[in-house]
Amino acid sequence: MTNPFKYGCVVDGEYYCARADLARQLKSFVESGQNVVIQGERRMGKTSLVRETVGRMRGWKLLYVDLLYIRTVADLCRRIAQAVSEMDSNRGFLEKTAKFISRLRPTLSFDGQTGGPVLSVDAAASREPDCVEVLLNMIAEHARARKICVVFDEFQDILDLEDGNQVLALMRSRIQLDPRTPYVFLGSIRNRMTDIFWHPDSPFYHSAAALPVGRIDDAVFKSFIAARFATGKRRMPDGLWHEISSVSDGIPGYVQELCEALWSVSEPSATLESGDLSAALELIFSREGDHFGMFVRDLTTLQLKVLGGLAKKGGKGVFAGEFLSETGVLNAASVRRALTRLEKSGLIYYFENEYRFVNPFFKEWVKDRLG
Repeated sequence: MTNPFKYGCVVDGEYYCARADLARQLKSFVESGQNVVIQGERRMGKTSLVRETVGRMRGWKLLYVDLLYIRTVADLCRRIAQAVSEMDSNRGFLEKTAKFISRLRPTLSFDGQTGGPVLSVDAAASREPDCVEVLLNMIAEHARARKICVVFDEFQDILDLEDGNQVLALMRSRIQLDPRTPYVFLGSIRNRMTDIFWHPDSPFYHSAAALPVGRIDDAVFKSFIAARFATGKRRMPDGLWHEISSVSDGIPGYVQELCEALWSVSEPSATLESGDLSAALELIFSREGDHFGMFVRDLTTLQLKVLGGLAKKGGKGVFAGEFLSETGVLNAASVRRALTRLEKSGLIYYFENEYRFVNPFFKEWVKDRLG
């Protein structure tokens, strides 16, 4: 029987746990043409929420642009052009689009797998910041004839462009002139999204409604997960659900990953128990242990001590005597230096007065392997 859990990808349909309140708010914003900024940690389900919600809105087209790891303006322009091809692969539509953006020397090719036409732009012709404005003008022109919701995922990565601030200013200037088209901005690095949307000096300051995405309601998620296990006649006791939620930090993507592993190590008609959870974690460690090892390979002894302390003691009170005694670190200043390095490495982050592991399974691995 097929494993009913998916992770590491956008989920939809039966694999998607509905978030009725968030979907209702997002739908209302889109229908009214309101721009929205959606923040939440990685694997919290932001992209799935948007694609599932807007994708089900009758009469609307979703133009989804993934900006993860863009490094140049040409990258940004190529991503937008690719998104237009995915929104509507009709050749006539793409030929019309190419005329709108002729300055960028567009070309139409054919996808090797689907056989459908794909729009692209010339890298040399699309390297200046104002080229982005050409593409936004094109979107606005298409929005005269159809309802389009534009989604920029991992929007904070625009800050990595050499001309990032200029690009943001140009985008904001053009977007505010198109009230018909709602723009949805997704971001997973909280402080950088805050810099874009809530810092008074930013062009996007207070330019979009805030819709934070956090953990799914516990009762709703528990019912969804239990039903997924039941498709293979596996029973999940209430107590085990609390263990699953605790180990995965309640983050939807990690919950799904842990449950996928639980399914893999258990038998049909079984009542799942803590021993299965331990086996599932070992399976995850076997899959990801090499990567976890790479994470710690270049850390100093001090950083490893602080990392181990966070795994065992949690991320609150890290400058107090108890934490210092537990880790064997001499003073709070040393802890602070180590935390700064661990944050820059992307292993931990600070939120709501607490240091947290980005990957909760890495936290379990640290406790198990380095404790």
